[in-house]
Amino acid sequence: MTAGPATPIAPARTAVPAGTAEPSGAADPTGPVRIALIGTHGFGAVHLRTLARLESTGISRLVGVVDVAEPPEELRAIHHRSLADLLHATPPQDRPEIVIIATPIDTHAPLATEALAAGLDVYLEKPPVPALTDLRGLLEAALAAGRSVQVGFQARGGSGVDVLRDEVATEALGRIDAVHVYGAWRRDRAYYRRSAWAGRRRLNGRRVADGVATNPLAHAVHAGLVIAGIQEVSDIRSVTTELRRAHDIEADDTTFLRIDPMGDGPAVVCALTTTAPEQSAPWIEISGPDGSHRLHYTDDASQRTGADGTTGTLTHQRSDLLENLIVHVRDRGIALISPLTSTGAFSAVLEAIQSAPDPTPIAAEAIEWQGEGDAAHPVVEDIEQTLRAALAEGRPFSELGVSWAREDAVHVWTPPPR
Repeated sequence: MTAGPATPIAPARTAVPAGTAEPSGAADPTGPVRIALIGTHGFGAVHLRTLARLESTGISRLVGVVDVAEPPEELRAIHHRSLADLLHATPPQDRPEIVIIATPIDTHAPLATEALAAGLDVYLEKPPVPALTDLRGLLEAALAAGRSVQVGFQARGGSGVDVLRDEVATEALGRIDAVHVYGAWRRDRAYYRRSAWAGRRRLNGRRVADGVATNPLAHAVHAGLVIAGIQEVSDIRSVTTELRRAHDIEADDTTFLRIDPMGDGPAVVCALTTTAPEQSAPWIEISGPDGSHRLHYTDDASQRTGADGTTGTLTHQRSDLLENLIVHVRDRGIALISPLTSTGAFSAVLEAIQSAPDPTPIAAEAIEWQGEGDAAHPVVEDIEQTLRAALAEGRPFSELGVSWAREDAVHVWTPPPR
């Protein structure tokens, strides 16, 4: 059977202190929201396309871009080298209300803090910060400024995540012991050569945190945590990691994660790679005595299987996170879908990954390189079967008898005391 669009569950509202003053050039509540973009290349180019669509409908207006590199020709008239330059040069009627930050991960916290201090709301690309301490500082900055931060975990825009979250909370499929997260993607050498920070854990003495679980498949990890009801750092008992790499990079490209909760809720078990022979749609699955439900969040579709083996396909509505922030800025009573306050657990997982030793190289005899030059990509031996086995067993790769995995790469992290 096929069900219609699922009704999303409203996320918790994010509070803004009463009496917060608007910055100079306060908004016309009937006019388009004024937006600036920091970072016009890479994923910034995706934001430019979204902004063009929103501007065509009258929802928003692009008033400035910031980039250390030259932007596209059509943006040079509104190009600035820094946010401070943009704010200084822009007349009050063109002052941005929202700043989108699509820059290297290690610049997120300082740029977002600067924007908040200037009285601006922020759309911040994922991962929001490279360290747990940065998250705490940014949350304090947002609270002090009375402004909001939406984080670009795009999977949260799909209502399928909320459907599975509700099924876990209500035990609609019976008690769920684990939320399973599967991601088998393929990335070539060009992907990890696209910028100085790509594939790095550190750069110039600063954390970058660009690994498979914290960047390309971060959406899946975050969504899995949401579905399990794990939101705060305090919700986590421990994080078990096994980090490996086949690419010639510093960060992990093949990773096992198990996030165990403090309470009696389900664990989140993740098996992720960018070394698959072909890229497939990632999925998140819950299974209980009364059936299972697998969500393909990139497709906004899911398959629910009952205890009797009958299956049904559901389609899910999707909300644009930037549009949601725009509406929120005009009416603070409207909740953000992916607020910074909901990223504590994910930031703890990132901290666990960054606190572990550098990923262990996978033996060359277990890797087959396919393609030539920058288009070449590694395929790890039996990688897709290994990912599925790790999920089914709930155990790291090295406990499955895999030839290329050794137990010395397994580490357990526990949250620091507050």
